[in-house]
Amino acid sequence: MNKLKKFRDIFFGLLVGVLLTSVISAVHAGKGDFFQVAPFSVDSLWLLKQARVIVEAYQVDAASNDIEESKMVHGAMRGMLSAWKDPYTRFLDPEQLEEEKTSLEGSFGGLGINIASRDGKILIINPIEGTPADKAGLRPMDEIVRVNNDIVIGWELDKVVKQLRGDPGTEVTIGIRRQNETKLLDFKIVRAIIKIETVNSKMLDNKIGYIRLRQFIKTSAPDVGKAVIKLKNEDARGLILDLRNNGGGLLDSARDICDLFIDGGLVVSTKGRVESANEEFFVHEGTLTKLPLVVLINEGSASASEIVSGALRDRNGTLLIGAKSFGKGSVQVLFNLSDGSGMFVTTARYFTPNGVMIDHVGLSPDIYVKSVWSDEELEAVPAPQNKKKQADEKSSKNKAVSADAESKKRRDPQLEKAQEIVLRLIAGAKPESLRDPKPVVASDDVKLLSGDQKPESGYIHSGDKKPVSGDAAPAKEK
Repeated sequence: MNKLKKFRDIFFGLLVGVLLTSVISAVHAGKGDFFQVAPFSVDSLWLLKQARVIVEAYQVDAASNDIEESKMVHGAMRGMLSAWKDPYTRFLDPEQLEEEKTSLEGSFGGLGINIASRDGKILIINPIEGTPADKAGLRPMDEIVRVNNDIVIGWELDKVVKQLRGDPGTEVTIGIRRQNETKLLDFKIVRAIIKIETVNSKMLDNKIGYIRLRQFIKTSAPDVGKAVIKLKNEDARGLILDLRNNGGGLLDSARDICDLFIDGGLVVSTKGRVESANEEFFVHEGTLTKLPLVVLINEGSASASEIVSGALRDRNGTLLIGAKSFGKGSVQVLFNLSDGSGMFVTTARYFTPNGVMIDHVGLSPDIYVKSVWSDEELEAVPAPQNKKKQADEKSSKNKAVSADAESKKRRDPQLEKAQEIVLRLIAGAKPESLRDPKPVVASDDVKLLSGDQKPESGYIHSGDKKPVSGDAAPAKEK
């Protein structure tokens, strides 16, 4: 038996050698035309041929599992693109590309999170306010390590997205690794159709107007403009623009929002290797308001949020308050291939008006305030204590209800600081006098690929230059 096995191995080895020799001869025979279209050198093609012949000859299931050549080619293309270590440059086979287009145009069941690929980890950029993920208690920078029974460490982001999505009303269990937690945290979340109120506004104490923008879609700029006019009509003395946990959206929307506050000129530029990737985006002269303004950012602020924040700081000296932003500032172009597959390729990066690169860096706040997502800042405000008995039973009951409601409130130190700074600006303080002496430096290792929305937490630059928003903020919706 051993002799037979030895003979068989020698026979297959010789067969592989003959086949490879034939390939080399054929290539050299017609190399004049061949090398004009060949994607690799003859030595590299020989390696691929060796690998295919060896697998087809020896792999235990090869005889009963005939793999289509197109699947092998697509797998090779994924591997080729991964060599650039760019989470945004990626290959999609025809079925995946069609699913992606459908998700951009239609609706699907998701959780309401934006996720990213960084250093081989799948990280939550931010849970979108009011969605199942937010209500379940997921936080920015949580690492997804398990989806249902599948360990997803090392998975491609698209594959994780597919696992997270599903029919509305169905349940998914996510295993989370959280900083400073020793145990894996499990969250059971019911999928839903993600519908988000993009803009809301209100008047805070001391006549300070507050505008919350959750994503950049086509109607965001008009809605922010309406909010500004409404607050001005209510005699607002200053404004807070809250871009926390806003993963991005349409580039055009970001530019149009800058147009409300910046009096003409450059707001963002893109720079790439080819001339067509180098663009500058300008706004019109005039502004909707010149009220004192500050911007709130945090770890979940990415892409279009960083474009607006950077433009307002560079052009108007607007103060950024909170924590460093995520650092997503690149442009992807979709290249359609001949067999119906496609590639998203990073062709350029965003730069603020002063030439500051956003991608992989992020924006450091001018005034650092620890994120509201940190455990230290999630402490409840102490409930007021009744130091004397109340004669009126009804009054005592009302006070108890009030105290209980107060104890459930969560502090928002970033918003509190923003209100304080706006009041000082209203009183005549200069922005430069209010900045931290040593701003927190943004990390240089952040890489994002949207999760709960589209493959880009900001804006997807398609081949025809048509921007497409993510599903609910910056990237793909899960």
